[in-house]
Parts: sequence; C-alpha cells; structure tokens
Amino acid sequence: MYKKIIKNYIYLIYPIATLIYAMHLFISGIRTGICLTAVLLLGAACIAMLGLVTVKKTEDKVFTAYLIYNLLSGIWCVAYGMPVAVYAGEVTTTALPMVFYYAGRGFDEDEADRYYRGFVIAALAMGLLGAVMFIFTPQFYLDFAYENSLISVADAPTARVRMESVIGSGAMGCFVAYAMCISSFFLWKKNGAGRREGIIYMVLSIIFTFMANQRSAMFSVILMLIFFSFTAYKGGKKSNRKYIWIGIAGVIAVVAGIFVFARGVFDKFWARLSSIPAGFGERTGSWVNVVNRTHNFWLGDGLGSRGHRAAGFQEYIIADGGLVKLYSEMGIIGTSLILFILVLVYTKAYRNIRKVVPEIAVITCAILMSIGSNVLEIELCAPVVYFALGRAVRILTETDPAAENAGESEPAGSSATETGGTA
Repeated sequence: MYKKIIKNYIYLIYPIATLIYAMHLFISGIRTGICLTAVLLLGAACIAMLGLVTVKKTEDKVFTAYLIYNLLSGIWCVAYGMPVAVYAGEVTTTALPMVFYYAGRGFDEDEADRYYRGFVIAALAMGLLGAVMFIFTPQFYLDFAYENSLISVADAPTARVRMESVIGSGAMGCFVAYAMCISSFFLWKKNGAGRREGIIYMVLSIIFTFMANQRSAMFSVILMLIFFSFTAYKGGKKSNRKYIWIGIAGVIAVVAGIFVFARGVFDKFWARLSSIPAGFGERTGSWVNVVNRTHNFWLGDGLGSRGHRAAGFQEYIIADGGLVKLYSEMGIIGTSLILFILVLVYTKAYRNIRKVVPEIAVITCAILMSIGSNVLEIELCAPVVYFALGRAVRILTETDPAAENAGESEPAGSSATETGGTA
C-alpha cells in the first residue's frame, strides 16, 4: 500500500510544483525555490525507498559515476574560490534533478504514462495561467511580474513581449517544449481517445511555446515536429500515422491562420527565429572567455562555478550556454561521462527509434536548447529530461521476460500492443 502512495507522489510532483508557483501569484510570502527543492528532495527519497536506484547496465554505471562526479566537484569548486553556498545551490537545481533518471529507469509503461501525463497537464496548466495573464494583464499580475523581475516595466505592452506566466519566459518555453515532445507518447496509443489526447497536448504545447517567444524553444519544437513526421512515415502503422498527421496538420492550420489574420504576430515570431544566428554571435565572446579561464581543463572548475550563482565571484560566467557551462564546470572527465551515455543511447535508439520517440525528443530538445540557454539548471524543468534518459535506457537495454518466453525481444517498458509510447 505504501508503495502505491509513494508512486502517486512521484506522479504528482509536477502538478504540485505548478500549484506552488500558481499560489505564489497570490501569496507573495511563498519561497518557490525552497518549496520546489523540498518537493524534489522528497521525490528523490521516494525513488530510493522504492528501490529504483540501479547500476545494472553500462549506462547506469556511467550515469551514476557522472552524478557522483558532479557532487565531488564541490571540493575543487570551493578550492578555486567559490563559496560553499554557490555549490550547494547548484546541487539543488542541477544535481538533484538527476536522481529522476532512476525513476525513468524503474517505471514500467503504465507508471511512465502517469508520470508523463502529470508533467504535461502541469505544463499546460502553467501555460493556460500564463495565457490568461498575457491576454488580460491585470494590474496585480503586472505588479507581481515586476516585483519578481519577470518584466522590466509594470505595463501591459512589456508583459506581452513574451508570455512569462509565473516562472519566466525561459522556463515557460522549456516547460511546454518538453510537453510537446511528450505528446508523442500519447499520440501513438492504441485507443483513439489516447491519440486525441495527444493531439490536444501537442497543439496546446506548441501554441504556448510560441507565446513564450523563446528562440531556442521555438526552434527545437519545429525540429521535433520534423522528427515526428519522419518517424511516423518510417516506422508507424497507418492508424498511428493518421493521428501524427492530424496533429501536424492542426499546427500548420494554426500557423496559416496567424499568417493570414494576424500577420504582425507571425512577423514577430519570424523575426525571433531568424535572429538565432545573431544570438550565437552575441554569446560566443563570453563562452571563449570562460573556457580560456577554466582552472583545470580535465577536472573543470566544479559544479556551480560558472553559473548564475557565481556572478560577483567570477569575472566571467555562462548566463546563456548550458553546454559550455557543463564543459567549464565538469571538464573533460565529466563531459566525457555524459557524452558517453548519450552516444550509447543514440546508437541504440538509431536501431529502435520507434520505441523511444518521446524520450529521444525530450533529450534532443534539451541538448538543442542547452546550446544557447542554461536549461539543465532550471530546477522545474530538468527532472523530466533525466527521467526520459532513464526511460530510454530501460527500453533500449532491458528485455521483457514475457516477450522472451514468447520468442520475441520487446524491450521492457515498451509496448508490443502499443498501449503507450510509440510504435
């Protein structure tokens, strides 16, 4: 009985997090960061109590080594002059979410379904709240956004530049971009109700992603739509393809409608997307400065030493560029560990792509956005990435005993009857 309660808590982590942030809009005294850390810590404890922490496969061993390496890097982070508080803060936002790898690794199809559904509903609820505030811009919201540094001026035009919701446009764009990726988990379900649910998730996620107006999120969503189209054409059954095409057709119809009836809005999004190359040019200088000033290229400067918390302690930090931040903090050793896991996953996924479309979409989306943003240190969004990584490892490396007895070789956590995931 207690295991069921514990699992239900893990499924509800994201809805709880969304509720905390929504309450902050009306109760200013809520410390959202501290509350979220407490929620994730309890989630990590639940994962441990369920016995989900495993080091069976090569990927598990390397990932566990990577997590331990992140924690140990606090030694040289402090030795190189960073306060302990900088490292400790980064542990809660960057290292703590990594524990959810083991939840993805241990959850079966139905359990993953519940976790993913909780995540998508939470993301869309956050998007819906943001959309209402974006459209109506009540004064209490403008005051809230200004006081929490979400906008620079407490007026409606400023609030409508990007949909900030109650977490900021960067986190909002990341949140719903991942939700769009996970919509594919539902799009290829066996039952029509599940597929229609997936279509709704996809369309709403894309709308909210573009309302957040974050370049990396919008670009990643567009690439993932192409990815979904490719996998639907190459690997899906006709009945499954139909729902993918319906979802994509719905998105195209929305875009066409905006182009015809709201050309100014379309031009705004196009201007943001077309400015991506310029965005790289704006950031490369700081990236080079940080890399050139890394104390130890092999070890890195330690977790948190080059992030936002290091401002005031370091001359150069990485405000936008998660991959460079990872390299400068983890060095060649730490970076090689996570790259090794990704190479293993992508290599195996190449041969079985239809089984891990949602997971590969989330992981790829995170990598793409990390080029120009520090999305893996957004405590609200990072857990689902590591969950997806763990789930991909489960599907690609574990075999289902029932399938083996039947003379098949279906990965565990995948569905031979397409009751979830992709087909």
